[in-house]
Amino acid sequence: METLTVPTSNGQAASGGPLKPFRAAAVLGAGVMGSQIAAHLANAGLQVTLLDVTPEAIGKDGKPNSIVEAAFKAATKMNPAPFFTPSAQKRVRLGNFTDDFALIADADWIIEVVVERMDIKRDVMKRIEEHASPEAIISTNTSGLPIGEIAEGRSDSFKSRFIGTHFFNPPRYLKLFEVIPTAETSPEVTHRVSEFARVHLGKGVVTAKDTPNFIGNRIGVYGMMQSLREFESGRFSIEEIDQLTGTLIGHAKSATFRTADVVGLDTLNHVASNLYEAVPHDESRDAFQVPDVLSRLVELKRTGAKVKEGFYKKVGKDILSIDPETMEYREALESDLDIKAFKKAGDLAARLNALWEDDGRAGDFFRRTTLDLLAYSARRIPEITDSPADADRAMRWGFGWEMGPFQIWDALGVATVRDAINDASIEVPDWVSGAPEAGFFSGGGAWSVVHGSAPPPRQRLRQRA
Repeated sequence: METLTVPTSNGQAASGGPLKPFRAAAVLGAGVMGSQIAAHLANAGLQVTLLDVTPEAIGKDGKPNSIVEAAFKAATKMNPAPFFTPSAQKRVRLGNFTDDFALIADADWIIEVVVERMDIKRDVMKRIEEHASPEAIISTNTSGLPIGEIAEGRSDSFKSRFIGTHFFNPPRYLKLFEVIPTAETSPEVTHRVSEFARVHLGKGVVTAKDTPNFIGNRIGVYGMMQSLREFESGRFSIEEIDQLTGTLIGHAKSATFRTADVVGLDTLNHVASNLYEAVPHDESRDAFQVPDVLSRLVELKRTGAKVKEGFYKKVGKDILSIDPETMEYREALESDLDIKAFKKAGDLAARLNALWEDDGRAGDFFRRTTLDLLAYSARRIPEITDSPADADRAMRWGFGWEMGPFQIWDALGVATVRDAINDASIEVPDWVSGAPEAGFFSGGGAWSVVHGSAPPPRQRLRQRA
């Protein structure tokens, strides 16, 4: 399926008239993501209905709304806070799937955020079709299941209003919002959801294809697995890898292993495992096999920050890290890695080039991992998105990178990186061979080579975003 580009903006529908605003929403599933999505919709002024199962439906005791009420209460106490103000909380009404499902008839936008099981999601979609307004837009927040398959068995009208909308956690704070239309999704629906997310939810919107984990997580998890394998190889310690994969190269301060601990090692393990199963035709599929150290930490229930031990553990004032041989925590090993000179090199482009030219351990790590990641990103175009620029935006907005992979490629020199990839016998798609000039990716030249034509007007505008 070709990624849709709608050549309209400024709050207008594709037909030329004003976009119909969303006034009310329903969120089905009140887990960590569902409750926070409901909160952010309420922040934007929508009246929100938040529903979840009854305890009886899952074989437990309790009042009909006890699950959704507990989830909502937890959301009001989260840090960072999902709600702007206490008044936003009052715009959320609570209910359960057994008694209150008909309330979704009031919603302009219905978002499904239930458990990641195809049979359950399809059952929910069937119920939505029975109760929803015939004009309501329906979306799923899944990241692990094919979007199009979730709506199988539904009417043509339903399918035309059905779309994937992937919020990143936490929804209020992370800018990335991936929109995933299916082959049946109406262009008007894609445009309406995208513009609402951009204007009213403050999101950076990228259009992804219906491929496993879409754009951000497909590239981001690949990069995290790289670093875990470098650690398992014994060539670099946890602390050294975090020095080399954090702010030095324009990534988040939490770098690799602190980020993994915050995300949750069980979550990372689950995402990587699902990706491995979901991408049998990916030439680099083995990269998503869960490293032994990660699976062992999960087995030991050392799942990161939420249990105060994962790759790191704080003992008193000391920060210890895991020894992959003994699975005990130890003080940082002595290191000959000195990154002060790279920090002083200048702006991000200067730091990246300094690392590229370095003939020490830091340069070796940077070149190997960067070449691998850039080549992998290039091989995913146009599989996961038609636009290299959207891949860059996904990594900046979803993972906090200052530069996306193709911007890094530009900063190091298009021909320089391409020649190094060829020298290392790393596979890249044919379109990369037509990338000799500076600014190839950021200037939109990549689109022309991939697709054999200039970007559509709307895409040219977004290339500069």
